[in-house]
Amino acid sequence: MSRLQTIIRSLKNGRRILGPIASISVNNSHGIRSYSQIEVQKDAKLPMPLPVSTQNEQENEDTKYEENIKNSILNHALEFVPKSGWSVESLSSGAKAAGYPTITHGLFPNGGGDLVHYFNIKCNEQLVEQMKTWPKMELKGTTVPSQFIENAIMTRLTMIDPFKSTWPKAMAIQTMPNNVSNCLATLLSLVDDICYHSGDRSVDFNWYTRRVGLAGIYKAAELFYLTDNTPNSSATRGFVASRIRDAQLIQAALNLNPVAAAPQTLTAAFTTAKNILGINTLK
Repeated sequence: MSRLQTIIRSLKNGRRILGPIASISVNNSHGIRSYSQIEVQKDAKLPMPLPVSTQNEQENEDTKYEENIKNSILNHALEFVPKSGWSVESLSSGAKAAGYPTITHGLFPNGGGDLVHYFNIKCNEQLVEQMKTWPKMELKGTTVPSQFIENAIMTRLTMIDPFKSTWPKAMAIQTMPNNVSNCLATLLSLVDDICYHSGDRSVDFNWYTRRVGLAGIYKAAELFYLTDNTPNSSATRGFVASRIRDAQLIQAALNLNPVAAAPQTLTAAFTTAKNILGINTLK
């Protein structure tokens, strides 16, 4: 019987599959079979890892795909908020409406908090697009673009109108420890966008005072708006205008005597921060 050698090599999904490799010789006269040492193919090529850039692109695509799914569910979930509130039930209904299993709400660990956060981001983005078309002015000294800020705050508040009856619950959800960071992030983003698009390019202490003051005005106006039943929310607009005038007086005081006003300003900023977080309401 002649000497046999079998080599099987194939590639599948980038993995090399080797069959048994051996040399077999048979001595017919003595009936003895002997096996030579298995030969390893030195020219065999191992699969090459993907380049780092390709891996990053794949990760980015996966992240974008997941974000698209989340945004689709959240956007559909808003339709159910008037009935089910800012809750897991609304997220489940939103998932079903978007074509996904209702259990997909598990993508949102903060439940209704994630839904409120999405709504705030969406409204802020819509406000920015509108403000880009509004006339701007350069801020100098004590100048405050009162009308611009008033219109910005009122425009943002009216975006809550479809969910006005459920918004007190949304505000309570935002004060929960696991939602506070998102709440502050969207609030600070809102006031920064308003200041920037109104023409504020300050790089001094005014940068901070304007934004802290505006954050306090917005949160106070938000509470007032929930109880306002006047046509076109005229009472809320008057409230906002009054708070802006107060801010102008504070700004003027800071410019006249910034050193003397600093302690009062820091105290006011601390109080505003507590109001934003709802700490003052806790016992």
